[in-house]
Amino acid sequence: MDLPRLIDGLSRPAAYPHPAADVRVIQTHISVVFLAGDFAYKLHKPVQLGFVDLSTLDRRLHDCQEEVRLNRRLAPDVYLDVVGVM
Repeated sequence: MDLPRLIDGLSRPAAYPHPAADVRVIQTHISVVFLAGDFAYKLHKPVQLGFVDLSTLDRRLHDCQEEVRLNRRLAPDVYLDVVGVM
């Protein structure tokens, strides 16, 4: 994964299938969040830290699916789905 290139591409409003006048990017040590119009997209970075291992695509997919499954219980209108990035 070329993370800088991916972040650059997802920082552009044209990358989204819905209207987004601009995109705000917020980075943490394990994620990048893109605030695009009415939606937020979270991308897990390929990192391996003492408390989390997101070093492979399969691990990142599993973690994203679990995050949506667990958080959807209390915020079903916020946690909508896991989608792939091409």
